Amino acid sequence: VAKHDSRWNSIRQTLTRDGADAAQRAEAYWKSQKPLILESLRNNFTLHPYFGRTEVWKGARWDEIINQRITAMGNQMDESGKKGFMIEKDKCAMFEFFLRHDIPVAKIAWISHSFAETKEKLREIQQNRGSYEFPLFLKGCHLTQGSDSGMMALKSSHFSDATGKFDSKLVPWLKKKWTQKPNDDGRPWAATMNKLLHTLQPGMALQHPFRGMRVSPYNTPLEVKVEVLWGRAYLGLFADYHDVIALRDGSLEFTCRDSACPEWWTHGNVPDKRLQWVQENGHMEGVWKLAELTAQRIGIDEARIDIFIDPAKPESPVVNEISLSSGHEYFYHTDFLAEAWAAPHRSLAKGENVEGWPIPEVRKTDVDVHLQPKPQSGKKY
Repeated sequence: VAKHDSRWNSIRQTLTRDGADAAQRAEAYWKSQKPLILESLRNNFTLHPYFGRTEVWKGARWDEIINQRITAMGNQMDESGKKGFMIEKDKCAMFEFFLRHDIPVAKIAWISHSFAETKEKLREIQQNRGSYEFPLFLKGCHLTQGSDSGMMALKSSHFSDATGKFDSKLVPWLKKKWTQKPNDDGRPWAATMNKLLHTLQPGMALQHPFRGMRVSPYNTPLEVKVEVLWGRAYLGLFADYHDVIALRDGSLEFTCRDSACPEWWTHGNVPDKRLQWVQENGHMEGVWKLAELTAQRIGIDEARIDIFIDPAKPESPVVNEISLSSGHEYFYHTDFLAEAWAAPHRSLAKGENVEGWPIPEVRKTDVDVHLQPKPQSGKKY
């Protein structure tokens, strides 16, 4: 089974006392958070109809729900040409949505779906290098999979001086990426997703770097990947720490992913102190708020919102990107995340509350997800 298949956890928790203890703490946390998800579902959230077509069943696992979501995306593409998946799978569409909705991101220099225009904009940088702070990040909007290698960090040295010629690597890379087809092979839903991805128009976005202090183990911006369900942030994963999970109760769990660690063998987790400052100094409050705002504006039942943290500015996190099919492992929290995601869909399908979960309010719109306008001040969709 896949690494994020929760059936592993039912085995792990029976093997050791530490595993059983970690599973029990995850269940207690779920019981504390479920009422808050229900409150968000009733009062703070409306569902875009594009995300209301996911067919699930009692006991559906996390990986199964992802597969069902993508199946629904494929069906809607075939039936009506809906392309709501672009909110993640087309970085140009994603950035444009964020800018339209005043969702903070690292500054976007420009977005273009024209190869000639992109070359011209790069020529402008070459001619005015002194006006830019490097590095700049050139991102293929249609190449969102990590295996697509769709991003190049541009340095001043990538642009020549008086000769007027681009670095020999830049234009060939641009040509290659412009014609490259995105690929999501290696996942259960690859055939459907690739069909969707191959409809995307090529494009490039140029983004300035996030200027917050680099305090991750890899000397990169500190990023937390937040799971949001029905408008409520549930947990945040610091993947660069392999893995630290931040919870809404202020605690931090460390599950070591290295076979040299005791937790590898005990199947448990331990409190983490390295990132305690993000909880104590208010950084996570800003993160939870931004993640929830982003998911609520999209109208998405579940999303992973990836957020950069500036240690010097707790009040100013920014969104990096989002994921509609997260492959991260959430250990003993996974089954509870799956239950929270699936249950309201069962209520929606049946037309009545199922096991106490209310029917989500569905937006009355035919506008594709990524094209939604910003709501009027003080109004929900």
